[in-house]
Amino acid sequence: MRSTTSGIVCAVIVVLAGCRDAPPSSGEPVPSVVEQVEAVRAGHTATIQATTPLSAAEWEKLRGLRGLRVLDLQVGRADDRTATILVSLPDVERLVLRESPLTDEGFEALARLETLRDLNVPQAACTAAGVRALARLPGLRALRLGGVRGSGTEVCEAVQSLAGLRSLHLIDVPIGDAGLDVLARMDGLWNLYLDGAGVSDEAWSRYFEARPTVHVHVDQAHHDRDPGRHRH
Repeated sequence: MRSTTSGIVCAVIVVLAGCRDAPPSSGEPVPSVVEQVEAVRAGHTATIQATTPLSAAEWEKLRGLRGLRVLDLQVGRADDRTATILVSLPDVERLVLRESPLTDEGFEALARLETLRDLNVPQAACTAAGVRALARLPGLRALRLGGVRGSGTEVCEAVQSLAGLRSLHLIDVPIGDAGLDVLARMDGLWNLYLDGAGVSDEAWSRYFEARPTVHVHVDQAHHDRDPGRHRH
């Protein structure tokens, strides 16, 4: 099991240091969720990936599953109801929940996942209150989030409360200049990716003056002041 755990840690580091999530694997067909659950129970893997929406029976197969460290639902459509199943996973470290309109209630549930280090919910339906609930996860290191409702400044203030965060990706969250000024107060951040943020050049100048070493992408491209832009 040590080698499996090491692999998961390496995957988390890649997410923290990389520019984008890796795409779903191609080539060999993905086994069914039921087959993957059995493989986890047998200790052969610690990852489950679903490329089609989970049925009610498949969701129930996940409940309380030990040894599962990465759950990657490409079109899983998790919601507030199934979040109660997600929170029953005792060992999960990484959640990729695409097409999953989790509200604040769902995020409150996820905030009970003490082992969670990496959360990717690009089509959420939460507010800043849901984001703030994640502050109860001291081990959370990477957050990729879209679909957040409400003031961009409030969202950034909620993100700022996530003290252990090292990588942040906000998708189509119009944080504006005031929001970026809030993010500039995060002294532990390594990577910042913003799409559709609506930030001016003046605000970016202030940000890089405050945080000159942060790796920054804006709308899927390196910012021209990104200190790591020549490494790729």
